[in-house]
Amino acid sequence: MPLPILQSGPPQALPGRYFAFYRDTALAPGVRDLYQVGINFREPSLCDATYKFGGFAALHRYLIVSAGATCLDRLSPDMEWGQCVWLPGRIFKVIGVHRDGRHSQTSLLEVPESQRDSHPTAERLAMEAHFAEQAAGQFEAALRAPVLPEHADRLWLDRLRYPLGVNDEGRFFESWGPVAPAIEP
Repeated sequence: MPLPILQSGPPQALPGRYFAFYRDTALAPGVRDLYQVGINFREPSLCDATYKFGGFAALHRYLIVSAGATCLDRLSPDMEWGQCVWLPGRIFKVIGVHRDGRHSQTSLLEVPESQRDSHPTAERLAMEAHFAEQAAGQFEAALRAPVLPEHADRLWLDRLRYPLGVNDEGRFFESWGPVAPAIEP
């Protein structure tokens, strides 16, 4: 069976279709270093990202691979954002970490609760490795691409300022897999 290709554009609820989403933010170095390949974590709040690809609007990017995001274009007064959300409690697995000078990208795969036990280890499944490879290509392209003006907007960036799955003390709310380092005070 061929491995899925990351789709771009507004997500559609079609089985087996995975889309790439982007969430640019500024992370403290200690928080950035928490994300290690193989860690699974739960995000307890509503999570925003965009389906629109562009250059980095901030120094860090979460690239989220998902088949379960909800697009809010029809409901949002800021349709140019390409805003998509995940409901609270979603599980994400770190499938790649990419760095180049000042910029970094943490590539995540949304793991449905029903498949949690299928993604338990630091070893990546073939599909995860395939997505991580595609995410690495997108990281390289983002380094060369211009930032989209709508994503450099302070209102948009303020929505994305909190790290995914990490509390104010610099620890994951809930995680499993390789041991995540704690941030030293």
